[in-house]
Amino acid sequence: VLFILLIVYVFNFIDRQILSILAEEIKADLGISDAEIGFLYGTVFAIFYAVFGIPLGRLADTWIRKNLIAVGLLFWSVMTALSGTARSFGMLAAYRIGVGVGEASASPAAFSMLADYFSPKQRATVSGIYSSGVYIGAGIGIFLGGLILDGWHGIYPDPETSPFNLKGWHVAFFAVGIPGILMALWVATIKEPVRGISEGLIVPKHPTPFKEVWKEIQNLTPFLNLVRIYRNGPGVTAVITNLVALVGICSLVYLLTLATGDLAQWVALGFGIYLAFNWAQNLKYSDPPIYHMMFGSKTFVLAVCGFPFLSFIAYGLSFWGPPYAQRAFGVSASEAGTVMGLCIALGGWVGVTL
Repeated sequence: VLFILLIVYVFNFIDRQILSILAEEIKADLGISDAEIGFLYGTVFAIFYAVFGIPLGRLADTWIRKNLIAVGLLFWSVMTALSGTARSFGMLAAYRIGVGVGEASASPAAFSMLADYFSPKQRATVSGIYSSGVYIGAGIGIFLGGLILDGWHGIYPDPETSPFNLKGWHVAFFAVGIPGILMALWVATIKEPVRGISEGLIVPKHPTPFKEVWKEIQNLTPFLNLVRIYRNGPGVTAVITNLVALVGICSLVYLLTLATGDLAQWVALGFGIYLAFNWAQNLKYSDPPIYHMMFGSKTFVLAVCGFPFLSFIAYGLSFWGPPYAQRAFGVSASEAGTVMGLCIALGGWVGVTL
C-alpha cells in the first residue's frame, strides 16, 4: 500500500512539475510571457489546489479514501493529458486549474490511510517515504519532459510535418497524463483500512459524507458563505466584518495591480485569500473549539505564516531552474532536465527519507 501511494504522489508531482522544463517551448508557441508562465505554474494552480484541499480533506475524513484517491488521480491525469490539446493560454490555464483540483485529493486521504495501516512508531518513517514522492516526481517530470522535447524535435525538426501539428510540449503532457489514468485503476484495488484501527478507536462509517463536503463548499463560496456566517455567527455584525475584509483585500489587489500592472495575478491571489478568510470565519462560528485549537496555537499560526516564504523560495527555484539553465548556459531541454531532475530526485529523496 505504501508503495502504491508513493507512486501516486510521484505522479502528482510529475504532472505538476513537468511544466518547468516545457516552459520555454510553451512561451514561444503560445506567445506568452514569463509572468503568464508563472501564473500557470503558481497562482492559478496553487489557489485551486489550496481551496479545494479543504472540502476534499473533509471528504477524506468521511468517505472511502481509496476511492477519493483513485477518482482524484483519474481527474488530474485526464486534465494533464488534455493540456496537450491546449492551443491558447486560456485553455492551458483551465486545464491547470483541473490539475490543481484533482491533486488536492491525494495527500489528505493518503496520510489518513497510512495512519490506519501503520502503528504510531512507524508513522514518521512511513510519512518520510511517502513525502519523498515530491522530489522523485519533480525530478522525473523534469527529466522526462526534457527527453521527450528533444526526442520529438529530433524526429520532427519541422513541426508542420508532425502528426496533427503536435509540438514536443503537447506530446510530453500526453506521455505523463495517460499512465496516470491506468494507475487510477490500480489504486482502486487497494484494501480500505478500518478507520482508526491503529489507535484502537474505530470510527463508524459516516452516514452523509457529501453533505459535510457541501457545508465546507458553502463556507468557502462567496455569497453562500454570508448566509452561513449570518446563521452561525452574531448575525449582521459577522456579515459586516466579512465585507470589510473583502474591501480591504480588493484595495490591496488594486494597489498591487497599479504597482506591477499584472491584474490577473493579483485578482486570483486576492480571490484565494478571501476564500481562506471565509473558511476561517465560518469555522470560528460553527466549530469554536477547533478554531481556537488551531488559531489559538502560536506554533500553528507561525507555521502557517512561515510556510509561504519557504514555498516561495523552494518552488521558485525548482521551477525556474531549468528555464534559467537553458537561457543562461544554452543547454538543451534534455541536458537541463537530466542534471537538474536527477539532483532534485536524489537529493530530495535522501533528505526526506533520512
